[in-house]
Amino acid sequence: METLAEALGRWLGKLLRLEGPLVALLVRVVAIGGALVLAVIAYRAISHLIDRVLRPLEGTADYSQKAQRARTLGPLLKSATLYLLAFLALMVTLREIGIDIQAILVSAGVVGLAIGLGAQSLIKDVITGFFLLFEGLIAVGDVIEIGNTVGTVEAVGLRVTQIRTLNGSLRMIPNGEFTQFANYNRGWARAVVDVGVAWEEDVHRALDTLESVGRRWAEETGLALETPQAQGIVRFGDAEIVLRLQVRVPPPQRVEIENDLRRRIIEEFRSAGIRTPKKLLYVVQEDRGGAA
Repeated sequence: METLAEALGRWLGKLLRLEGPLVALLVRVVAIGGALVLAVIAYRAISHLIDRVLRPLEGTADYSQKAQRARTLGPLLKSATLYLLAFLALMVTLREIGIDIQAILVSAGVVGLAIGLGAQSLIKDVITGFFLLFEGLIAVGDVIEIGNTVGTVEAVGLRVTQIRTLNGSLRMIPNGEFTQFANYNRGWARAVVDVGVAWEEDVHRALDTLESVGRRWAEETGLALETPQAQGIVRFGDAEIVLRLQVRVPPPQRVEIENDLRRRIIEEFRSAGIRTPKKLLYVVQEDRGGAA
């Protein structure tokens, strides 16, 4: 029983009045072209399906988290689909031009086993990347800290994760190194602002001013997840007493909130006449006197 490609090729051969080897060649060309066209159509259909499945419903409680997950998993699933369909189209093409596919698959299995034994670090990276994505530990847009690197995740792959650091550099970190890391975009974050006041200043008045600034900020912005608290004295310096204001906030806005609180605190301190420490400058004079 002939296939659809063979029937179409023979029909085109009759239409174009081709016979013998030309008909066989036409059948193979039709089969290869059909495989490529079907691969393109299947890729577009599956890509559309992936976008629909991963797209979160607007208004849900965890919309931002699901949107991050979609931005992370979407490109990865589309890439895997593209590779799979390209492999299938290649197998059809090789079969049509007369190459034994079974021999290639057996050889590929043996070669793959040998490569796997010699590339254990690569396998570790891929396995770790799979669990990072499957468990949703990191996503595109998260601010993470791994080792001495702190930055924003721009892409998560099965082998490497791309992190954009504060100075603008893009770091490629193998997923196998993600044994311990910190994610600043999960649950809640704590905005912490340390401010120094002069030793001569009234600490109680400074703490009351800090709490007043924090509560006024919370009422105006509505971003506080708890009542801001002036923690008290956290450190003694040579010319200052360091006080701390802290509050739970949404993770994405932590840095902006800390900057806003610093601005408000310094303005309130100046308005209330609360003195901040002055830098001490020690001048050592060398004795150049000598015997007459």
